[in-house]
Order: sequence, then structure tokens, then C-alpha cells
Amino acid sequence: SFLMVIPPILGEALLDFKHIFAPSEEYLAEHAAEVSAVVPTSSLIVGFIAAFISGCIACKWMISLVKKCKLIYFAIYCAIVGAIALYCSTL
Repeated sequence: SFLMVIPPILGEALLDFKHIFAPSEEYLAEHAAEVSAVVPTSSLIVGFIAAFISGCIACKWMISLVKKCKLIYFAIYCAIVGAIALYCSTL
């Protein structure tokens, strides 16, 4: 299911990408608070690369974990955390 959302995410990123380097007056007016905290392009690139590498490592690790192990402990953990979340939301 994650792979299905990659094309829309990339499409939206491409549409927003043009505003990063050549923002229009309309875009600046709509996103004034965001534009005031501009992040250098080099930081964006480093962050993207770090997120991509750590994401690939996490995916490979999770795939190998699923192939090797049964996920009964993870299922129990999810059930417990879900029950706690439901309980806390009723308080």
C-alpha cells in the first residue's frame, strides 16, 4: 500500500517544487509564515538523502524480519498499545 502512494506524493512534490525556487506573488501571500522560515537548499538535500537511506534500511530490515520471524509479538504489542490508546481517549 505504501508503494501506491509514491506517485501522488512525487506529483505533489513536483508541483510544490517550482514554488521553492521561483515563488509567485500569490504563493508568497498564501504561505507567508512558511516562507519566513526558509531552509537552505543544501539542508533540504542532506535531509532528503538521509531520510531516503534510513527508509531503505528500515524497509530491508522489516522485510527480512517478516521473512524470518512470526509477528505474534508485534501483534500483541499493537493490541496492547491500541487498547491503551482507546482507554486514554475516553478519559
